[in-house]
Amino acid sequence: MAVVVLALTGCAGADDEGERATAGGPSSAAPSAPSSPSAPPSGTGVPSPPPGTDLAGSETCNLVRRGIDAFNLGDLDATVETFADAVAVAEDLAEDEPSDATRYLLEAVRYYAALPAEDYQDANASDPEFARYKDFTLRECAYDVPPGGPATPEDTGIPA
Repeated sequence: MAVVVLALTGCAGADDEGERATAGGPSSAAPSAPSSPSAPPSGTGVPSPPPGTDLAGSETCNLVRRGIDAFNLGDLDATVETFADAVAVAEDLAEDEPSDATRYLLEAVRYYAALPAEDYQDANASDPEFARYKDFTLRECAYDVPPGGPATPEDTGIPA
């Protein structure tokens, strides 16, 4: 069982190239639905990895957790930088282990990397796509539970 302490709560849309329109940020345009073939079917939520796949143990998820930690500590520039570093790693993962889950993780990483630091707080509070990517990354890139039980904010360094 894994527990993740995270404050990320919403993400705006990324286009098929993983790029986000920057003019006006998330408040000036309606978020777009994922348009790639890895988008989850309507009504099913986000994809789960195939049995036997351990996304949480991947380098991509390691970088995702670092980006989440930076966000929770209020370092939005480091958040964007960490997700930008994760893009190439996520591309390799999606190529080496093709599945809906690895492609969706790549979409999430591209989205977070392209989101301007100054837009994170608003997207976190109001963007449904941010929320979908957050739900997926929190589930699939969860921290391992320490042997003594569930993680606490003190275990992760994330303020409560």
